[in-house]
Amino acid sequence: MQELTPRQASILKFIETFFHKHQQPPTEREIAEHFRIHQSAIRKHLTALENKGRLSLRRDGRSRGIRLNNQFPTVSVPIVGSVVAGAPLLAIENIEGAMMLDMNFIGSEEVFLLRVRGDSMIEAGILEDDLILVRRTEKVRNGEIVVARLGDETTVKRFFNIAGRIVLEPANKSYRPIPVDDSQTFYLEGRVVALIRNMDNFLMINRKN
Repeated sequence: MQELTPRQASILKFIETFFHKHQQPPTEREIAEHFRIHQSAIRKHLTALENKGRLSLRRDGRSRGIRLNNQFPTVSVPIVGSVVAGAPLLAIENIEGAMMLDMNFIGSEEVFLLRVRGDSMIEAGILEDDLILVRRTEKVRNGEIVVARLGDETTVKRFFNIAGRIVLEPANKSYRPIPVDDSQTFYLEGRVVALIRNMDNFLMINRKN
């Protein structure tokens, strides 16, 4: 690997420190302000660092387009625990904490983590106390696992729309499917895209899509 100039080493160290402190890379302007040099000079140093394999630059117009090659930015994802009746799912009283997850794993859409209660989805591999990663969406396909609100109840089930009638189907033969008779009490919170399970202090992440 090519050696860095003293200025390139200083800039790389600043980016790494900024990343660890803020969980995101600095902008070119923030780097320029720190070193008190012109932004165009910073851009040249960043290009040199990219050519030397120390980082990658995204050229899609994002202000925070710097990516360190050995680590990725993370984002804080709220964890919804016990749901208070009548409160929006992401209301502060429902949030039990947060988890930092890789932004490349999360993507750019709104997501949240929901702690599973009950055993109605065990045949789909979803157990009580699992965390499921839910992507906010109003459009899902038949058979996909969703988080839905029925009045004040929150449930995790497979979604089916059969001839305009919504049915929420469990993955446990001990439970019956739930027909949605009143669309006014039904709200689709999102689609389940991943499962996070704590097994003796290590995390297993299993994508559901």
